[in-house]
Amino acid sequence: MIVAGCAQLPSRESIQPSYAIKADTPSTIGDAVGNVHPGLSGFYPLVDGVDAFVARLALIDSAEHTIDVQYYLYHRQQTTILFTAFLLKAADRGVRVRLLLDDLSQADSEIDLAALAVHPNIEVRLFNPFPNRRFRALGFVSNYSLLSRRMHNKSFIVDNKVFITGGRNIGNAYFSAEDHSEFIDLDVMSAGDIVPKASKAFDLYWNHQLSYPVEDLHGSRDEQSLVNITESLRTYVLQNQDSNYVEQLRESEFVKRLQNDEIQFDWQESTLFFDHPDKLLNDVSEKSANMSPSLFKEMGQPEHKAIIVSPYFIPKEQGVELLTSWVKKGVDVTVLTNSLAATDVSAVHAGYKKYRADLIRGGVKLWELKPSDLVAIKRKAGRKVTGSSQASLHAKTMTIDDKKIFVGTMNLDPRSFDLNTEMGVLINSEKLSHFLAHWVDKKMPDYAWKVELKNPNDDQLIWLDTVNNKQFEKEPQTSSWRRFQVWFISLFPIEDEL
Repeated sequence: MIVAGCAQLPSRESIQPSYAIKADTPSTIGDAVGNVHPGLSGFYPLVDGVDAFVARLALIDSAEHTIDVQYYLYHRQQTTILFTAFLLKAADRGVRVRLLLDDLSQADSEIDLAALAVHPNIEVRLFNPFPNRRFRALGFVSNYSLLSRRMHNKSFIVDNKVFITGGRNIGNAYFSAEDHSEFIDLDVMSAGDIVPKASKAFDLYWNHQLSYPVEDLHGSRDEQSLVNITESLRTYVLQNQDSNYVEQLRESEFVKRLQNDEIQFDWQESTLFFDHPDKLLNDVSEKSANMSPSLFKEMGQPEHKAIIVSPYFIPKEQGVELLTSWVKKGVDVTVLTNSLAATDVSAVHAGYKKYRADLIRGGVKLWELKPSDLVAIKRKAGRKVTGSSQASLHAKTMTIDDKKIFVGTMNLDPRSFDLNTEMGVLINSEKLSHFLAHWVDKKMPDYAWKVELKNPNDDQLIWLDTVNNKQFEKEPQTSSWRRFQVWFISLFPIEDEL
């Protein structure tokens, strides 16, 4: 067993690099989105999960040359199967597909991914792979410092003309297809000047020393395996073409806007930020590969308003000091994060909870997402719902003075800052900034509790349901056992790992 834990990765000597096509390569999708604003980039927000999935499928179906896909999670679920079927269909018509996935969650998918890689137009690489493919957990014993650090990027690029990034991985909960839970998330679809920069970032990761072809890790599959997975995907698509979720895809607002030529990009100046993949190899104290210092410098200090949306929020003492210093200068600071009832990672809540009182006492407006109101609100609006019962925040976005908005993969916690690789776009857009500000000002109370101090002189909190005029003195919609678990976890010094 000890020998198994010391397994080695294969040599990379035979791995051939590859790169994005030239940005000026003619394509139908490029003509459709246009590029009549030299030096600028066009952005379109993808808020609704169904619309976000339809946008990806429509772009895959429109691809003529290349599709580059980079994700942290690639679940074996309905949406992922449909997504993969569309990728395979594109490859069959001659499109080059490069699929780059973090290896953390691919143990159950490795055989299928290796079968896809048999296709002459599909390459699959796994990032920061576990050397021992059979007993992965042993890798944490022998090399925790590297294997605990993951590629958290999300990037989807078609023909080097259109680029999508944001909070969503590939899986049902991200695209409103889950029966019992759903993520409130945000992506932006972009065109123009920023797309070739995103392609260069993808190439950097694709050709990095931590990136390995799946067939080198699993072993090459034969032609029959490709035939088998092709037939399996085709059968799945046929059997599900009349499902409730596929019907929602057909009826999505994005489809209607696309059909009516109503997809209007907001053309603005922007900057792409991404961690260099060497970040995973560097000591945590080494910041040269980290994007966060450059991002915050570019965002600048707010003068009037700052809105922060982060599902995993651990500001630490430095963050509390920064946000409360803004308040002292007259800045209206609002933070939205997950409540204990909504979060999918209790340990993160344990790291976050001890900062709440100081943030509120310092004037920060703190809101926590309700877990179960999303479905009722959608049904009230006449939207079909697949039966989801719990909502969890997953969007990662910030605005400064209603002028700049960041959308990306980065949570405001130590793991995003120091351990995992992240990416995102900073957009100088009043339109998109106002879009988020309007949601916070007008709609957030429907989705979230406002957290306040019961008494300014102590740290006891209360949660206010401002819509239904209710007040809670314990974490709402949680059991005593759940609250005890979080308290117990908070006793351990693991904050920097969260």
